[in-house]
Order: sequence, then structure tokens, then C-alpha cells
Amino acid sequence: MKDSGKKAWGIGLLLFGLLYLVQKLNIVPDVIMAYILDMRNLPIAIGAVLLFSQRNRSVGIFLIVIGILLYLKDIIIWTRSLSDFLWPILLISAGLILIFTSKGKGK
Repeated sequence: MKDSGKKAWGIGLLLFGLLYLVQKLNIVPDVIMAYILDMRNLPIAIGAVLLFSQRNRSVGIFLIVIGILLYLKDIIIWTRSLSDFLWPILLISAGLILIFTSKGKGK
């Protein structure tokens, strides 16, 4: 087994163990733990570990895309409610861009 493969397994086991310990100690409320331990997060978590530990990142990217597709229904609902805030966000962004990209006339 290559060194990067060992590292990926080690990170995965470490994260799984930490999540299991947090769940058993009831440190985090059950509502949040249910979201963290949602099976739709599994491809994203595995993909992120593979993305940062493997040379060939295509498998990691593929798993992350699969995880995002599993959340597609929630993303669509979230973006519908986000559209109410579109113009204020665009105006604030434009203002920040103008402020931070303007070249100040020094003293």
C-alpha cells in the first residue's frame, strides 16, 4: 500500500472515530449530529479525503460531485429563498468591489 493510501485510511479512521466519540459523549445536539451523520455526506467526506491525499484527484472530485448531486433538491430549495436576497447581495458586492479596488490618492 502506498504512503498516500495509508494517509487516506488514517484520516478516514481518525474522522470516523472522532465523530463516533462526539456522538457517544453527547457533546453535539442530536439534530446537528443527524445532519453530520447523514449518508449524503459520505461521498463528500470520502471525496475530500481522497482529493487531498491522492495524486490522482479525479476519484475525489467524482465523489464530491456525486455528494452534491444527492443534495440537489435541498440546493434548489435554498436558492429559491436566496433569490429574495439577490439584489441586496449584488449591491453590497458591487460596493465592496468599488471600495477595495479604488486606488487611493495617497497623502
